[in-house]
Formats: sequence, structure tokens, C-alpha cells
Amino acid sequence: MKPALKLYQQGLTLIELLVAMVLMLLVAIATVALFNVSSSSYRTVDAGQELQDNARFAMEIIGQAARSAGFQDRTGPTVDGQNYTDSTFGPVAPVKAWRVEGANNAKIDQPAQLKADIPAAPYGSNNGYNQSDVLVVRFFGATSPTDPSKPDGSMIDCSGRRIPYPSGSADLGISAFSVDIVAGEPELQCTSYNPDGGAISTTSIIRGVESFQVMFGLDTNADDIPDRWVSADPSWNSTTALTNWNNVVAVRVGMVLRGPPGSGQGRSATASENDLYPLGKDFVGDSTESGMKLTPADDGRLRRSFATTYTFRNAVR
Repeated sequence: MKPALKLYQQGLTLIELLVAMVLMLLVAIATVALFNVSSSSYRTVDAGQELQDNARFAMEIIGQAARSAGFQDRTGPTVDGQNYTDSTFGPVAPVKAWRVEGANNAKIDQPAQLKADIPAAPYGSNNGYNQSDVLVVRFFGATSPTDPSKPDGSMIDCSGRRIPYPSGSADLGISAFSVDIVAGEPELQCTSYNPDGGAISTTSIIRGVESFQVMFGLDTNADDIPDRWVSADPSWNSTTALTNWNNVVAVRVGMVLRGPPGSGQGRSATASENDLYPLGKDFVGDSTESGMKLTPADDGRLRRSFATTYTFRNAVR
């Protein structure tokens, strides 16, 4: 019988240990890099979905207001023997009663003036965040057929308040949209007026709105089709051209929204590829204002542009 072989356990050499450590370090580095890429991709996808949801919500609110612009309830109760007619939204009205109005590179500095006499100026001058604009629509409410003292809920402003049928020509529902800074973050706001109590309020719609641009479609031949797209600047919105507001039959709204810090995936080395166009790169109409293009800061945020067009269905002639 042969004697059992004896096995001797030997240690690793220094070179073998160093090679093993390097291999383990490479695996750890690759794992961490893969985790960082996955986390960054998740943040970007999540932020992109949030921007889509925010834009869809904001556009729905603005669209509801646009569809309400100039509305008048022909079945509403009479006051002093007359219903309010389209002339209320005409240029000779005693109040600022155009169904749609706007301001270029501005924000709403004096909300109470949104329903005041025509000479009043509710907007600041050249103080829009990133040259953002203001959009204002006005309309009449509707009263419950069973209780004339209460609105029926079919007409609401941009803050969701029910607007009653007017008791006077100044009792217009108002939905005004603009951008302001709150706690360091730009947000799209709705300033509304409810004639039921005369309360003016400002409500936040969505945050992270870096640019809000508006172009108005003018009908110049009474066929209800936009013939020109113009911005609300003095070149056409002068004191002697206020009747142009009643020729507006459509509005194009564009926004640039931004996500939280760290949600972006880096910038292009070509500077022009980082520019964003709120209304679309090829949509400028008759305007040359610089607000049509936004060059964002290199701050690691994801940004997206969204734009849509609304037509006004309550024509004023």
C-alpha cells in the first residue's frame, strides 16, 4: 500500500495579488459606471415624462380659455331689458372688453387693471422672464336656469371658478396667462377675475416654464382664417390700432419647460444645436423679436419645447 500524498497549500505571490486586485477594481469601476449611466437615463426619462405631462396640462388649461374667449350666453337673463351683445367686445366698449389681448415681453404687474378702462396698462414693460409674453382672454359666464343667482358651471376661468351671467357690461370672466418667478423657479401663472364677488386671484399652473411665447393670427379679409401672424408689440398694437384685437382669430402658444437639476444628458459641442424655439424653429410670422429663440444655461437640466395653435370660435364683427 502506497503512502498517501501530502498536499501543501501555497500562498499567492505579490504579483498575483496585485493582478487580482486590479481585476476586482476594474469590475467595480465598470459596475459603478453602469449604475451611474442607468441612474442618469432614469432621471432623464422620468423628467421627460414629467415635462410632457406638465405641457399637456398647461395646454389644456390654455385651450379651455381660448375656446371661451368672447363667449356670450344668448339664453341668459336680460338686464334692463337687453342681453349683452357682441358690441360689448368691440373697440367702443366702456371697459377693456376685447375677447383676446396680449403683451409682448411682459408680465402682469397690475392684475386689477385687467378689467379696467381701455387706457389702463396692467402689464410691465420689458420685464417678461426670458422675454415671455402675456395672453388674456375674456368671456361672459352662464347662469343656472333653475336659480338665476348662481352660475351653472358651464363657463369657468383658468383657476376653475364658475363664472355667472353678467349683471353689467364690466362683469367679464378673465383668464390671463404669464410667467413669474416664485421661490427662484419660473412658473406659468393664471390670473383670473370672477365677477361673482369681484375677486382677482393668481394661481400657479406649472413650474419650470423658461419661456412662454404667443403669436396672434390676424384675419384681414373677414374669412375667419389667419392671414398674418403677429406678436403683441407696438408695431401693430398701438393706441390707434386697438381694433386689431377683434381681428384675431387664432393664437399660437409655445413654451420651453425645464426639468430639475441633473435631469439632462449634456450639451452638444455645436452651440447652435443647444438653442430652443418655443414656437417652432420655422415659425416666426411677422415678428423678429429675440424671444423666438432661447439659448438655455448649461446647468444640467433637461429642456423641451412645446407649441400648439388654438382658433377662437366666438367671432366678433
